[in-house]
Amino acid sequence: MTLFFDSHITINTKNFELDPSESKHISKVLRKKAGDEITFTNGNGLEWNGKLSYNKKNKLIATKQIALEHKKELGKIQIAIAPTKSNHRMEWLVEKLTEIGVDRITPVLCERSERKVLKTERLIKIAITALKQSNNFFLPKIDEIIKFDEFLENNQNPILIAHCSPRPSKLLVNYKFNLKKICLLIGPEGDFSNEEIEKVITLGHTAVSLGDQRYRTETAGVLGCHLLHVQQQQNKI
Repeated sequence: MTLFFDSHITINTKNFELDPSESKHISKVLRKKAGDEITFTNGNGLEWNGKLSYNKKNKLIATKQIALEHKKELGKIQIAIAPTKSNHRMEWLVEKLTEIGVDRITPVLCERSERKVLKTERLIKIAITALKQSNNFFLPKIDEIIKFDEFLENNQNPILIAHCSPRPSKLLVNYKFNLKKICLLIGPEGDFSNEEIEKVITLGHTAVSLGDQRYRTETAGVLGCHLLHVQQQQNKI
């Protein structure tokens, strides 16, 4: 199945006019023609199947055949992570987290963060591409970058803070993920400051470790979310 994306399509959409760039890609690159079937999602779980045709103005139209809304059977994973110094690594991170099925990505400006500005629209485009390539019907919400203290004030989910300090922590691989929502907090290359770790622990959240080895920020983010995803599947929340 080749999956396409449009945020405006709904389960009630009967006829859908494809935008010019998508039409050109479908007809010229993929060689699809009138009568062929096509599948769209809006990133909110919708699977919309239609049949292609052309209107009087020779514009490509998709007419609904069947549509259904998928529900997330597993809990929601949010990752709050310090942006990587390299834009390329941050884009790679977003791509992989979308493939894993992370629900929300929140860039957090920490005390030791090296990058303080992100192009959110660019990251959303990366996520949409990954969504289509992986045939995933759920697009993660990508937040604007937020300061560490502001994130803690606004957060409503249990937090697992992964740090490298000598403080006591639980191995994430042994963590029993039996909640409907969880937030994994990953720091910058220089790790969180002691004050940041203390703030999170004082609020009653959990310190976790990814193991004895140190990882780059983007590697830690992918590894941590994958471990939580595996726990979800094992526990069948």
